Amino acid sequence: MNKENNNPFLSRKISNLLLKFSVPAVAGMMVNAAYNIIARLLVGHEVGALGIAGITIMFPIGILYLAFSALVGVGGNALFSISLGKKNYKEAEQILGNVFILLIVICGFFTVIFYFFLDEFLIILGAGKEILPYAKEYAQIVLVGYFFFAISLGMNNFIRSSGHPKIALMTQVVGTIVNLIVGPILIYYLHLGMKGAAISTLCGQTVGFVWIMLFFIGKKCKYRIRFQYFKLRLKVVLSSMSIGVAQFIFQISSSLLNLILNYSLLKYGGNTAVAAIGIVISINTLIVFSVIGIAQGTQPLIGYNYGAKKYAAAIQVTKMAMRWGFFSLIIGFSIVEFFAPQIVLLFNSSDQVLVEMSTRALRLFSITLPIISIQILASTYFQAINKPLQATVLSLSRQVILVIPFVLILPLFFGLDGVFVATAVADFISCIISAVLLHHFFHKHKQSLFLPAKIHKKISIFKSMN
Repeated sequence: MNKENNNPFLSRKISNLLLKFSVPAVAGMMVNAAYNIIARLLVGHEVGALGIAGITIMFPIGILYLAFSALVGVGGNALFSISLGKKNYKEAEQILGNVFILLIVICGFFTVIFYFFLDEFLIILGAGKEILPYAKEYAQIVLVGYFFFAISLGMNNFIRSSGHPKIALMTQVVGTIVNLIVGPILIYYLHLGMKGAAISTLCGQTVGFVWIMLFFIGKKCKYRIRFQYFKLRLKVVLSSMSIGVAQFIFQISSSLLNLILNYSLLKYGGNTAVAAIGIVISINTLIVFSVIGIAQGTQPLIGYNYGAKKYAAAIQVTKMAMRWGFFSLIIGFSIVEFFAPQIVLLFNSSDQVLVEMSTRALRLFSITLPIISIQILASTYFQAINKPLQATVLSLSRQVILVIPFVLILPLFFGLDGVFVATAVADFISCIISAVLLHHFFHKHKQSLFLPAKIHKKISIFKSMN
């Protein structure tokens, strides 16, 4: 079969391609976020605030698995897309095989470590005497699910980049459907509480992993996982990690941030504050995942066009995605600001202190929601064109240089409100940095971040004439 004749990237209209790749990615992210919300709704009503706090304590470890997936999967996928743009299909399959085996080795190693020192890790993460039993009951089962999830997430990028965004969507949907069916039965009807939430998560993520493996050995797959490419190539490993290190640092920093956040919440608001932030993050994730889905859809398009030296097209994809992300976040922001109390009541209606604290936290946490698509898409753009330094700077600016100091400093002046608003302040500054970096890079390719290409071209011509 001639792979060039089946090339999904050969289309003149960028908006059609962006729709084709982004809509399934957005849908998949939203489905996953929706499950997380439903699981916390069930745990909140069945177990209470301590159950939500127990799940929240596990956030840093869950994010750590995302970091491992990003370190190899995101970077490898960028190389994969560039190879497709260069029509080097053998190299693309070598990258695919190397990434798969590397994900198994890294995620497997850390899963074993976490099991051996589970109590110690949970205590470090902020689980006190009241929360620890809930967090441990959940973690003992869900860690295996995290292993399958990290591999699935890393490999799902390749399904999307090889021209099958709908199948990539189904990878997320099938697992979530299993979660949505099994979760309520185990948590609500069988009253298994934390254990039920963990088992349903494990079932869904295992099904998602099996679905991915069936695709890569199936007839529809043009770029297969081949045993001959399991032998790691140092060049592929180092190149993948150098590109993926930006997302890795972003996720690692998120994990560190959540650790510090847990301690600050316990110090200024106790267990209720930890439960409140768990509710807030679940809602915020549902909104932000729409932009992350758009970003996932842009990556193969940017990488392919950049590899084919169509730099203007890669920039136009990024700018269009930013506009879509902005409108999506405006809608989410409006819903949160107007209906925060009603949303929070869905999680727990009996604990008035939790409801009031979560409502205030949600509004403060979400102040800068409308503008963060700039930061997310900027980081994605630099990853996709193999510019790890810029992508790393953007990740560090938000999650290390800015948020962590704000989480530590602002509460000294504003108490618990300072913890809740720290992320929003960091987002605002990070978006400014992202805009400056993008504008500078676009200008090198005679493009503008803020103006349409035609208007920018006319202005450039006018300036050259004068």
